Amino acid sequence: MISDGTAFYGLHVPVTLASATVGYFWGNVAAIACAALVMTVPALEKLVLQVGIASACIPLIAIAPILAACFNGPVTSVIMAAVSVFFATLVGTINGLRQADSASEDLVRAYGGGKYLVLRKVQLLSALPNILTSLKIAVPAAILGTVIGEFMGRERGLGAALVVAQQDSDVVRTWGITLVSSLLAGIGFLLVAAVEKIATPWAASTSGATA
Repeated sequence: MISDGTAFYGLHVPVTLASATVGYFWGNVAAIACAALVMTVPALEKLVLQVGIASACIPLIAIAPILAACFNGPVTSVIMAAVSVFFATLVGTINGLRQADSASEDLVRAYGGGKYLVLRKVQLLSALPNILTSLKIAVPAAILGTVIGEFMGRERGLGAALVVAQQDSDVVRTWGITLVSSLLAGIGFLLVAAVEKIATPWAASTSGATA
């Protein structure tokens, strides 16, 4: 890692981070939107969960070549990152939305609020700790999905560099790339954890009181 330095990682890390960030964003947005849809239209729950389970069960390495054949550039890596984060965020958000205080929900309904107002005023706020916990878990998944997506014919990115290092039997560089990928995932995890502490200070105090 030290010998390669910024000359090597400066070419690959930004590419991987860009794809992982875009995939992370859209995958989580889709998961939260689907969870909100389940709460407002319960009849769709089975279908949405089946889609989520399918996204989690399909091996990433199996769909990467198909996506690479259909799309050019970083699109494959972005989709892989989005697929990687979708299920965990979907399940975490649904669980959080269902833990909303029933008395608060009844109060909103008593004042004439419908499902959407209950979702916005009560359920989303209640689910915020669960959502942020899911977003933490999603960070390493997004990095992993991006790296696997970069295996397929990319010239830049940590995944592409990892393939070249393996082909050259460069064990030291292979480990270096792996450690850098893990470091990026760890930094992202800590950043989301910091946001979680700032955005939901009541969650930590509640869990401490429960313990």
